[in-house]
Amino acid sequence: MKQMGAGLILLIMMTVAAAAGNVEETFAVCGGRVVPIAGPEIENGVILVENGKIKAVGAASEISIPPGIPIIDAAGGWILPGLVDSFASAGQAGGDEISDPVTAGLRILDDLNPFDKRFEQTARAGITTLMVGPGRVNVIGARTAVIKPRGVTAEDMVLLEPGGVKISLGEGPKAAFGEKGRLPGTRMGSAYVVRKALLEAAEYNHKRRQAETDKAAAARKKDAKPASPLARNLDLEPLADLLEGKLPAFIECHRVDDIQTALRLVDEFGFRAVLFGAEEGWKIADQIAGRNIPVVVGSMGVGPKREETKNVKLGNAAELVKAGIKVAIGAEDSLGIGAREELVLSAALAVKAGLDRPTALRAVTLTAAEILGVASRVGSIEPGKDADLVIFTGDPLHYQTRVARVLIEGRPIPVPEQLRKPRP
Repeated sequence: MKQMGAGLILLIMMTVAAAAGNVEETFAVCGGRVVPIAGPEIENGVILVENGKIKAVGAASEISIPPGIPIIDAAGGWILPGLVDSFASAGQAGGDEISDPVTAGLRILDDLNPFDKRFEQTARAGITTLMVGPGRVNVIGARTAVIKPRGVTAEDMVLLEPGGVKISLGEGPKAAFGEKGRLPGTRMGSAYVVRKALLEAAEYNHKRRQAETDKAAAARKKDAKPASPLARNLDLEPLADLLEGKLPAFIECHRVDDIQTALRLVDEFGFRAVLFGAEEGWKIADQIAGRNIPVVVGSMGVGPKREETKNVKLGNAAELVKAGIKVAIGAEDSLGIGAREELVLSAALAVKAGLDRPTALRAVTLTAAEILGVASRVGSIEPGKDADLVIFTGDPLHYQTRVARVLIEGRPIPVPEQLRKPRP
């Protein structure tokens, strides 16, 4: 496998410039195999980057490179859009807020540390977009955020916030609260907590709409007394937005009974949902597909197992896709099962178990971006999108391949020399 040779000096210069806030506005990445995800692969491709955005992509014979602009030589490598991890725990310092099973009023942004070294590790692994959210303790946890591993403030990192509402079913909540003699102590207790909170949110939503109607009516009357504003409820506001379709719910559910509870709640309340984990989803793929609910699968049978993941099947992703379900693949580091560096490995294992290569690569790029609601910015190499690019030393699904270079919005992320070399 050919190693990256030319262009290293340019990369170092661009890195220094990035640290000084002065990145080359226009440059080209040339010579590699471009995998746009949204279109056919391009041998000897060219990507023009301007002001952090992709300006053009195509074969070398089709793209005119402006004279004098810097060139990154990717000959021998594979160029993909930055990877997208659908759920991660990087950057969180405090862990879950365990004072109450419902903490929907919390913002994960308030617990985000931009200088967490895990963000650097994430970027070096080629992951340029990730959704961070709470763990598995709260039945309804903090609102998630879709971020990039760059910036000096949490606000700098944000791509989309809030990203959604996190709901956890199964062992996590009942272990955290049941052991203290608090609700929920059972799986049906967790379902009760969700139903109660959503019913309260529906009532709050009714009052919110009425308050808006009263305010509009008062504004149309001369000398009318202003309508009394509705008292805010931080926990119910995001749940009311969920019921109105403004936010999706990311439901962590692993066992088949928990997945069916999630489907039951979706049927009852009609909110948008994404299933997260779903290790036993293959058992009821038709039920999930019938509701057109996307799934983020993670555990591929490697690493530690819990009670909920003991029946994981390597072919889970392939069977879900076969049933017509939109599937993304996550590293599941937030669950203590996988690691961010194993995101591409998870895609490779899915291919081994029957998932076709294009779908597997899409599951860690464009499909993941679509599920998270950020596909207009990231997930594929297309004109107008962010110049988030990863140059691999070879086929990204091959066990010897390494990440050679990473660009986030055209800015290079340093990758140590020893990590760029192909594995023996």
